[in-house]
Parts: sequence; structure tokens; C-alpha cells
Amino acid sequence: MKNLLPVLVYFFYFSICFSQEEVFVKPAIQKDTTIANLEGIISWKLPSGLSMLIEDYKKENYKEPGLDGYRIQVFSDGGNNAKERAQRLVEELQSSYPKLMVYLSYQQPNFKVRCGDYRTKAEARKNQALICKNYPGCFIVQDHILIN
Repeated sequence: MKNLLPVLVYFFYFSICFSQEEVFVKPAIQKDTTIANLEGIISWKLPSGLSMLIEDYKKENYKEPGLDGYRIQVFSDGGNNAKERAQRLVEELQSSYPKLMVYLSYQQPNFKVRCGDYRTKAEARKNQALICKNYPGCFIVQDHILIN
């Protein structure tokens, strides 16, 4: 029994190591694919359900442009005249920081004013220091950002 274990390990090791050949594979997935290699031809057929699954995945994950990132929130209020105050603040921010994108959103029951599209929190911190000089109390929040 002790002699059988090294023989089995040896057999499985070499069967795994020498059972595969290097083959060039295209990165794009197609329904019917044939690859011509110097040593021969390899072809495969994708199941019909897999193509539909890939298309459904693309539709679901790419329906909104952009990605998850960070913004600086300057205002959030749901009281009386909150919408008007938020709109005035958007105009102020746009005139004070013309290169900065400013967003007004409504998440029940609050109107929120957020600015910037930052991929990392470090990028957002740089501009947060500038904005907090004029608008104290602003802070960084995670949000779905737009990419140019």
C-alpha cells in the first residue's frame, strides 16, 4: 500500500503535465469557432443558451453609462423650500467652479447637491478641501459616476 501511493502521485502528475497542448485562443466568444493551428484544427460550438446568457448580462450591466465612484455632497435637505435652495446652490457651485460637474438629485424625502466625478476617494479629497472652504460640512459619498 505504501508503494502504491508514490506510483499514483507520479502517474497523476505526469498525466496532468503532458496532457495539454498550447493552443491560440481568440479573446472574443463566437457561436461557432474554428482555430487553425500549425499542428491541426480545433473547433467548438457554444451552447445556444450561453450566447443568450452573455447578451442578457451585457444588457443588464451596461444599461447605465459610468461606474461606481465618489462625489462630494454639499447639500441635503427635505424641509420647506428645499428644492429652491438646492437649485440656488447648484447655480452658485456652477458659477464658482465652472469645470466641476454639479448634480441635483431627489432621494425621497431629500434633495441632494453633489459635485464631481471621482474614481478614487483620494481624488475626491483633493477637491473636497477646496470646496469645504466655501461650503463647510461637505463630505465624500459613494455614487454612480459618469465617465467622459
